[in-house]
Amino acid sequence: MDAAEALVDLTDVSTQVREAVVLEQNGAILASTLDDETRARRLADAAGAALEAAGAIRTSGGARVTALEAATRSGSLFVAAGKEAVCAATTGPDEPSGLVLYDLRACLRSIEGDE
Repeated sequence: MDAAEALVDLTDVSTQVREAVVLEQNGAILASTLDDETRARRLADAAGAALEAAGAIRTSGGARVTALEAATRSGSLFVAAGKEAVCAATTGPDEPSGLVLYDLRACLRSIEGDE
């Protein structure tokens, strides 16, 4: 499945998701739910920076960060990293993080052919 189709499926299944992007590991945007390219780029950059920052604080084993949540009072940023792609999404406040991360991982599996 291509990234755009996977995002359609994601937003159909995960009603908590407000905005989402799928990007390559190098940061190139593959698909977005946003009509505004600048906003999509900002979300992709935030996802990449969050993964990099989380990875920088890991002290053991060199394992890469594959999922994270950054929460504020007004909403959250969720990021899931697969083998080839990264899926990032924003939600409102107090969404069930386990469900959102599960849906992001399912989106990645459909793109990467791991279903």
